[in-house]
Amino acid sequence: MKCRLQVLDFMFFLQLEFYCRFTFHVSRFMNQVKDYYNILGIPSTASAQEIKQSFRRLAQRYHPDKNDNSQMAAAHFREIQEAYKVLSDPKQREAYHYQRWYVRSTGQPFAGTPLTPDGILRECRLLQQYVTSMNLFHIRFDAVSGHIRKLLTTNAIGLLHEFNDTAVNHAIIQSILASAQPLPKKYFVPIAALLLQLAGDDAAAINAIDQALLEKKQLHVWDKYKWVLMLVITALICWLMYRYGK
Repeated sequence: MKCRLQVLDFMFFLQLEFYCRFTFHVSRFMNQVKDYYNILGIPSTASAQEIKQSFRRLAQRYHPDKNDNSQMAAAHFREIQEAYKVLSDPKQREAYHYQRWYVRSTGQPFAGTPLTPDGILRECRLLQQYVTSMNLFHIRFDAVSGHIRKLLTTNAIGLLHEFNDTAVNHAIIQSILASAQPLPKKYFVPIAALLLQLAGDDAAAINAIDQALLEKKQLHVWDKYKWVLMLVITALICWLMYRYGK
């Protein structure tokens, strides 16, 4: 009993270690502090009135309705809204100043804005690099699946379609497939659906996604029935030993 508890404690420690390391890695590359003042084009000493004026000017310029529903304009518009929401609230602005000061004092870069195809591809490759460096038994499938889905949001896919860079889209799909390779079927299915949306009419990409999905389904069936098969084989061996051992 004591040994079993020690094993459970060890497994819990491994899962906690992965969660902490994975969260740190993703937060380092995906959730960096944004330079809201740069987004609004104002100095950090700007008054509340200057913040509001800049927001209104930029919101009118990048509003999706005035840009034929451009995904790039929509990405700019969301960044502007996010920056204004924080800087227009005195408490949030004060808290943001501490975060901004820390980033500047440690020499870290501010998060890039807004989304671009190259930026999405870069984040996918960083995730791929990290996942492939991990021991399979240390990986939290829900965490990996969740972060992949954050990369493939509706807005991100729309942006990639708008730019229509086949080479970049194909590279993103390949990178995501590599990152999702350790995932069981139930975690991979929603990712496959997003990848198929991104693939569009790219026959090669669709074939790669379908092949990965087929492999997941086959592995799922094997995992589901392998114990039954092992029991049947064991029973058969026992019967043969009993039948011919006399």
